[in-house]
Amino acid sequence: MRSNNPALNRMLNSAVQERQGMAAEYGPYGQMTAPPQVQPMTLDSVVVRTVGMLLLTGIAGAVGWNLLTVNPQAAMVAAGIGGFVALGVIIASWFMRIMNPWIVGVYAVAQGVGLGVVSAAYESVWNGIVLQAVVATFGVFFAMAALYKFKVVRNGPKFQKFMIGAGIGILAMILINLVMSLMGVDMGLFNNSTTAEVTPLQWIIAIGMVAYGAFSFVIDFDMVEQGVRYGLPQKYAWWATFALVAGLIFLYWNILRLLGYVNR
Repeated sequence: MRSNNPALNRMLNSAVQERQGMAAEYGPYGQMTAPPQVQPMTLDSVVVRTVGMLLLTGIAGAVGWNLLTVNPQAAMVAAGIGGFVALGVIIASWFMRIMNPWIVGVYAVAQGVGLGVVSAAYESVWNGIVLQAVVATFGVFFAMAALYKFKVVRNGPKFQKFMIGAGIGILAMILINLVMSLMGVDMGLFNNSTTAEVTPLQWIIAIGMVAYGAFSFVIDFDMVEQGVRYGLPQKYAWWATFALVAGLIFLYWNILRLLGYVNR
């Protein structure tokens, strides 16, 4: 069983090793017994988990939103802590399979608090921008799902390599910008002002990150489709759930920023 998706290949190899280990454990010499049946991953299991995590993100977002109105200073601290926690989980996901529902839940809550605080701040300046960002995020998601379903866009080796390279570049840019901002240096990559003119570089970065967020769903859809086809164990649905939730949150962040640029 092989795929164009390296992440999926790691999942398949892991699943095969688990099955071989179970066969060895439950079938020793002279006592051949069948290993316990493992519930396979299904599309419904991924959808249910993804919806649940998005609801959790929304609840945490409501808490962050209300906290900003009650105690702005505490809200900013909570958003900062949530951002560092979420970034840590994202970095960890590059080196390990996130299949623990508690880790996915922590990520959803951490991002949700930050989303709520920042969204409330944007809404106080540009009325209606949050609803526009939410509608645009899910609009892009379903548009990419339709393009994938009708094979307009497909995952392949070149596409995979490009997306991995772009993802590493974006993560490095975010980390470098974060470190420099903590040192009091503004690299001019992102415009956090509500009045300052947006530079051409900032426009390019904002549009590029939205585009990356949209096309990253092609890899996620391929992972779900192939995982269901190959009958991976149910726990792998959490990895797919994490990928989809992280993709939607990333896309929302960047659409919100881009709409902020447009509204100026």
